[in-house]
Order: sequence, then C-alpha cells, then structure tokens
Amino acid sequence: MNIVKKLFSYTPKPSSEPFVLSSQPKPEYDLRNELRIEKAYVSSDIDENRAYIRKRFRIPINNDVIMRDIALKNGKSAFILFYDGMVIGEFINDNIIQSLLELTSSDTLTDSELYKRLTANSQAAPQQDMDIIADEVNFGSCALFVDGTDTAFLFDVRGWEHRGIDKPENEQSIYGPQEAFSEMLRTNTALLRKSIKTEGLIARSCILGSKSKTKGILLYIDDIANEKLIHEAMRRLNGIKADYIMSIEQVQNLIVDKPMLFTPQLLATERPDRAARALTEGRCVFILNGSPRALIMPSGFFELTHSASDEYLAVPYVTMSRVIRLIGMVFSLLLPAIYLAMTLYHQEIIPTYLLYSISASRENVPFPSIVEMLLMDISFELIREAGLRMPSPIGSTLGIVGGLILGQAAVSAKIVSPIMIIVIAITGIGSFETADYTLGWAHRLLRLAFILVAAVYGFFGIAACIVLYSLYLGSLTTFGIPYVSPVFAFRSKSMVSPLVAIPTTRRERRPGYLRTKRPDAAPPVSRRWQIKNKGE
Repeated sequence: MNIVKKLFSYTPKPSSEPFVLSSQPKPEYDLRNELRIEKAYVSSDIDENRAYIRKRFRIPINNDVIMRDIALKNGKSAFILFYDGMVIGEFINDNIIQSLLELTSSDTLTDSELYKRLTANSQAAPQQDMDIIADEVNFGSCALFVDGTDTAFLFDVRGWEHRGIDKPENEQSIYGPQEAFSEMLRTNTALLRKSIKTEGLIARSCILGSKSKTKGILLYIDDIANEKLIHEAMRRLNGIKADYIMSIEQVQNLIVDKPMLFTPQLLATERPDRAARALTEGRCVFILNGSPRALIMPSGFFELTHSASDEYLAVPYVTMSRVIRLIGMVFSLLLPAIYLAMTLYHQEIIPTYLLYSISASRENVPFPSIVEMLLMDISFELIREAGLRMPSPIGSTLGIVGGLILGQAAVSAKIVSPIMIIVIAITGIGSFETADYTLGWAHRLLRLAFILVAAVYGFFGIAACIVLYSLYLGSLTTFGIPYVSPVFAFRSKSMVSPLVAIPTTRRERRPGYLRTKRPDAAPPVSRRWQIKNKGE
C-alpha cells in the first residue's frame, strides 16, 4: 500500500538537499605557482604576528592550539604558542612566563638582552623564519613572540605521553641486554649513544611527509662508515615525497631498490644492541619518530637469518643454532613441495613399507594430494593469523586447541591423511625457526609457488625454481652491495659470517663489502695477556 501511495501521490521536495561527496575539478598544474611561494618572517609588530599565527594554525577552530597573551610590566605585550598535551605545563609556567613577569617597567630589552634573560632559566633558541617556528611547534616546542622584536624564541618543552622502555617482543634473547626501542625519537638515540660512547657517532635529521612532518634521524659513525653509503642513504630519504609517513615499514618500502620483491632487503630491528653492533660494522641506522624499530642499511640475506642471541653464545652453540634454523627454513620452504613431487611423480625413491603406509592412509581420502595439501596449508595459516589477532591469553589456546581439534577431526572424517598432517606440522614448526618475521612471510608465499610447481613438474620444477630464484637473488643489490654478501666467509676474519660463527678473538676486520674507512676492527692479537714479555 505504501508503494502505491509513493507512486501516485505527490511528495514535496525537501527543504535541504542530501549531502553528496563529489569530486572537485582538478586544477591545471602550473610550475609558476610553486615559484610564487613567499616566505614569512617574524615582524616587530606583535599584532601582525598574532594575525599570521591565528590564520596559519586555524585559531579558534583548532581548539588544542593554545595562544596565551602576556602583559609585560614595561607596557609591551607578548604571547606564547604551543599544543595542549604535547608540552610540560609546569616548565612553561615556572621558566617562561615567570621570567617574563619578572621584567620591571624600566626594562627596555633588545633582542640580545631578552635572549640572555630567557636563557637564564631555560634554553631558548632565537628564530625568525615562520616555517621553522611552525614545524617546531607542531613537534612539541613552545614559541614566544614579544612586541617590538623581530625574533621569536623556541623552547624545547616536549612532554607528551609515551611508552617506556620494555623488553623486546619479537627478538627475544636469554642473554644480552633486555631493552627495546620505544616510540620516542630521543629515547632511541640515547639508547644507542649509551652503547657507543664516541663523538664520532653522527645523527643527521630529516623530515618525512608533507603533512605528518615526521622527524627521522640517520645515524652512522663518521670515521668508519663509507661516505658514498651515507650520501646515498640521505639522498633516498630526502627523495621521499608523500603526505603521510608514520612507520619505519613505509620508509623501507620507499627506499629499497625492489619494493615488490618477496624477500625483505633491509633489516628492521627493535634491539638497540643489534643496531649499535651494525653501526660499529660501518652500516647506517635510521630511526623514525613514533616507530619502535630501527632500520639497518645495508642488510643482506644472511643478516636476516641471524638471531640477536648469536653474539652472546659460544661459537659451537651459535653454529649449531644457525644450522638448525637453516634446516627449519628449508623445511618450511620445500618440504610440502618435495612430498608432493615424491607421491605424484617419484614413488620409486620412497621406501616400500613407507609407500604402503602412505597409500593405505590415503585410501579413503576423496581429494587429490594437491587439494589436500592446499586445504591443510590454508587451514594452518588461518589458525596462525587468528592467534595473532586474538588477545595473547586466548591466542595461544586457540593455536593449540584449534590445531589439535582440527587435525584430529579432519583425519577422523577421512578428509586428509595422517601423513599430510605430519608434513604440515613440520612445515609450520620450521617456519617459526625463521629469525626475521618478514623473511618468514616471504617463505610462506614462496612455499605456495613451490607447491604448485611440484604438482605439475615434480622434482624438475622444484630444481628449476631453486636455480632461478638463486640467480635472481644473486643479481640483486641493496645500497650498492650484493644482496647475498658474504657468500663464502668460512675462513674470514670479518665480523659477519653466513653460517659458521666467527670467534670474538678473530673478528679483526669489518665486512669487506661495506668498504669502510677503517677496515680493521681489532689488532691482530686482541688477547694481549697471552703475549709474554721478554725476561718472564
């Protein structure tokens, strides 16, 4: 009935039109518009400065911007500008405002005299460029404008809430420091300077994002790192043009040579000790404000396979650990494909009794081996992702109970064979052996490719894919060095070795492929107590 009334009755037009978000016509780009940008500077007229600040910071629409007027005793006026919640209020009241109110009516201060008076109680930096003043205020500083002076003063009063220094979550180690990077930029640089106590540790800043204006710092040791590496790193960082940059992962994707490559090309670590060790090797470390990880560049494939605990164990233990991790990575990458190739095309290499067992277990399974494997692999990935998304007390229970119930129910229902459950379980355990989380993602994607190729071509397809992928990795470079460096370092005296750990007493040279200014990291004999003096 309502439909008939709507069709044949008159409905008056509403007084207000509904809102429709339409696209605006794109203005014609003209390079001359960029050349007409005028820079603004601080004026000696306080009213002009106040009007400019109100317009630029959208006051009073932007309600968390505080612009407080101060009447001085000498008849002049001033105002301070800061963001509420990003500064230490007690510092502003006790040091800045109190210093201004202590001025007497007879004071006729010039810029230099006012600067001396303000720095008596707090650190002030004079500035005349309005763009720099706005950037510093957006980063948590406080700006002071005084009538009659064409210079503003910036105070570092940052005091926003932040997370403290916690233990590493993804790179845990029984031995070594138990500190991790936080989201505070200066806290992270202080952690590195606590480990490397030298004035040669240089921190060069850059601003990323035209809207977010996130501050980043590139650190390196000046008398060790290669100048070309430093220049290339700064060139790539300064060449990032985007509106919003807030994570170290965004920066990584914007500065690597091959952003679409499965295997990660740079190492992101949350451990200050690992970043400090990379600095002493001659690498650069990039830290971004708001990100609890540091980016080490350059980083090769073998650095991604090493664990943070390798530096704190004896050489035999480290070598054994690396071999176990390598076996686990090979299992996670190739075990499902090898099982498919053997059961589909190469049954002659399987022992007879094992072949009988596999055939008997798959007798009542209705799906082909490839469908069975993809079904179980996807189910395992679903359980893993669900465990990551759930709260930690529930996530571990979901992974254990869900995996056991799902596997047992699937075998009982004759959907999959028990041998397939074993293969997927070993593959999953091997994937957890991967030291770097992003490298584990790469192996999970490559495993699917190997499974599909093995289902069609058998061992020939697996061998061809391994050769092609190895050649492709061998052709890659990251910041000018080969991606798989060093390939052979078993008898090297370098700090880095791909598989066999190098004793601390033999780490006499830095990695040769980094081309550092000082190749020697230690004297030929570091244990000088073993050298006996003549006459002893």
